[in-house]
Amino acid sequence: MIVHQPGCMLDSVHWFRHAVAAAGRLAQEEPDPHTDRMSVMSLTDTLAHFAELEDWDTVTLRDVANHATLMNQERFKHMCTCGGFGG
Repeated sequence: MIVHQPGCMLDSVHWFRHAVAAAGRLAQEEPDPHTDRMSVMSLTDTLAHFAELEDWDTVTLRDVANHATLMNQERFKHMCTCGGFGG
């Protein structure tokens, strides 16, 4: 797993905030058509995944963010500002 430093655009915490905000926008009666639905789907799928685990009560928000983030894919490498991709 790639770990990005705090402040990096690809840090899982940054992505998590984005996904939660996008989920809030989708919950509106008339959501913005540009809302990032992929991040919302990844976040909700991850929450469902952890909810099925026997020790789900020990899961942290960082665990959720690290598991769900889409930002560790090679296609986002150019956005990394901390060298998390090794370069």
